[in-house]
Amino acid sequence: MKRKLMALLLAGALAVGLAACSRNVGTEDSAPPASSPTGGATETTGAKDPSEVKVALVCGGAVNDGGWNASAYEGLQRIEETLGVETAYTEKVAVAEMPQVIRTYARQGFDLIFGHGAEFGEPMSTVAPEFPDTTFVAVNANVEAGNLTGTVFKFGECGYFCGMAAAMVSETGKIGIIPPDDAPNNKADIDTYELGAKAVNPDIEVYTAFTGSWDDLPKAKEASESLISKGCDVLLAMGDAYAVGVYQACENAGIKAIGWVSDQHDLSDAVICSGLQSVGDVYVATAERYLEGTMEQGVQVYGMPDGAQGMSEFYGLTEEQAAEVEAAMQDYLDGKLEIPTLY
Repeated sequence: MKRKLMALLLAGALAVGLAACSRNVGTEDSAPPASSPTGGATETTGAKDPSEVKVALVCGGAVNDGGWNASAYEGLQRIEETLGVETAYTEKVAVAEMPQVIRTYARQGFDLIFGHGAEFGEPMSTVAPEFPDTTFVAVNANVEAGNLTGTVFKFGECGYFCGMAAAMVSETGKIGIIPPDDAPNNKADIDTYELGAKAVNPDIEVYTAFTGSWDDLPKAKEASESLISKGCDVLLAMGDAYAVGVYQACENAGIKAIGWVSDQHDLSDAVICSGLQSVGDVYVATAERYLEGTMEQGVQVYGMPDGAQGMSEFYGLTEEQAAEVEAAMQDYLDGKLEIPTLY
């Protein structure tokens, strides 16, 4: 029987009342309220008329990738539909072109501009001072300035529970993870993937293969086949469009896969579960605060206690295995289980 885990997604909770929902990185001594991200001082600028506000999104990848970039586009669509603002987006923007694309939107009078990914931190830090009346948000970037806000997830949370699931279904005692690189946000989940797996099976072997790109499908398939040749029978696809390459390799080999960011089971029957990030809700909550004039200064940190991360339904675990992961998630939320996270 399929069992729904605590996805803990915001489903509007973030959009309804984030009066104090960001935190400056490095001020993590006190625990945040369970229903809102931690943050710094509120910057009150006065409410804005949605009919006069324009919101733009810039993505490095394709908005139809079924994962990270698609989640941003979904958030932008919700902003337009629920808040009544004008929106626009540009996808597949190379890093070298990001400053110019961002500047173009600012010059066209867009009031709130999202850059989707850590790679936007530097370009937005460069461009933001040139347009002091425009608000910039770099998603998944540890950056902040007067008119620039960064949002980050508590990287490491989802990795742990994905690792538990992988270890539970592995028959060879060997599992793998395929990230694009070992940047700090990725490394946090790489490390906790192994921790979660070893919490289930201390003798399990965990292998990593990097693709060097978020969307190189052939490279991801090649990396997957390499890990499969080493005996891995569960692979976590921690990427964007290239996840499809991982799933193809898993299907060909008759092994299991784990998705990332969104529930990827619709992309492949090989996917037994996915680590979730409620990206769309973060976008809506940020836009709402902008319209209300309550944008907060500092880097905003979102995690499972806020409902911003969680796990999808478990498709390939037994009911008992699903219950075990669910119990571990609750232990984490109750402070009984410590998971080393970034931020």
